[in-house]
Amino acid sequence: MKNIRPKMWIIIEREYMTRVRKKSFIVMTILMPLLFIGLSVGTVFLARIGEGKERIIQVIDHTGEYFAVLKNDGQYRFTEDAVESPYACLVITGDLLENPKAVSLLSEYHIAAEAENLINSQLNDYLRNKKLSSYNIANIREIIRDSRININLKGEKFGSADASSSKQAISSTETASAVGMIFTFLIYLFIMIYGNMVLHGVMEEKTNRIVEIIISSVKPFDLMIGKLIGIGLVGITQFGVWVTFVALLSTSATIPGNSLFPAGIAGSLADVGLMRLCLFFVLFFVGGYMIYASFFAAIGAVINSAEDSQQYITPITILIVFAFFAGSYGAQNPDGPFAFWASLIPFTSPIVMMIRLPFGVPWPELLLSVVLLFATVIATVRLAAKIYLTGVLMYGKKPTWGELARWLRY
Repeated sequence: MKNIRPKMWIIIEREYMTRVRKKSFIVMTILMPLLFIGLSVGTVFLARIGEGKERIIQVIDHTGEYFAVLKNDGQYRFTEDAVESPYACLVITGDLLENPKAVSLLSEYHIAAEAENLINSQLNDYLRNKKLSSYNIANIREIIRDSRININLKGEKFGSADASSSKQAISSTETASAVGMIFTFLIYLFIMIYGNMVLHGVMEEKTNRIVEIIISSVKPFDLMIGKLIGIGLVGITQFGVWVTFVALLSTSATIPGNSLFPAGIAGSLADVGLMRLCLFFVLFFVGGYMIYASFFAAIGAVINSAEDSQQYITPITILIVFAFFAGSYGAQNPDGPFAFWASLIPFTSPIVMMIRLPFGVPWPELLLSVVLLFATVIATVRLAAKIYLTGVLMYGKKPTWGELARWLRY
């Protein structure tokens, strides 16, 4: 390309190859998906440890009425016999219809919610039937059962086929929300990680005076752009490896007996348009990264030590964190006005738009967001370059906000 000069390509290659060849990059790129799966599976496994062990609940029923109501479920066993160390002790002191508080569950340990739910459901069912019987109305249980209407509403998205043909592409709200949050977190994480990588790279070169040698043969602007592009390509490479990993798992889901990645999950991912999400993830990551990495490059150029960075980094970090929380809030109402405007404003759109995409965003909104984002990228890079060109060779006292404003007018 015309604006990519040969020396800039050298900077891009250097920044990219230096980082992708590091053992830390290779290890984290490979281990991160495995770690995510391991944590997910491990959490379920740890939660189920001890489920096979029967827990004894001793019942002290002063009424003599309710012990027979309580049924064992394989995990919890009820007994009236004295037990040396019961899991819990259920004490019933009176008629629960007259006094629902005449029951207590005591234990030396934290009582699991499933134990409480088991006891509550059995006692409530018994008391409800007893109360109904007291009305002496024939077939009252059948009348109440027939009057219960259970509506299980599922969100549906019309496909390209005629609605009258009933061919609809059904999109799970839960799946869309989960996928959107994952992509939102990833883009937030990538911007923070690789933006800070730019900051520390520029700051290290400046404090070690290496930049003085580099710019003797490379223009400062080329150095900044080369560093931004090279480090950004590292993030895209890492994401590409993860997408390939997920694609292989999706393919393997069709193999009979493969339980690592159930076919139902693969179908849900297809419903939310995973490939479309990956494409726009790259676009919004590039845009968001270039905006914030430009800020970080400018900050790295004007500071002389890590301690000086907090004054300048804090406003940028607050803006990124605000975008992340805006995305999390947008998951509750992806078509609401807050999520809509936050997905168009370039400083928040890379993160917020990722939560809206799985729910379906009209193409005009999506294209407008992309255009505004990359128009802001151009403006931000130009402004950051002015600060970078002046600050990268300045040492000693850190500049004030007023001096930075004057640099922007140069």
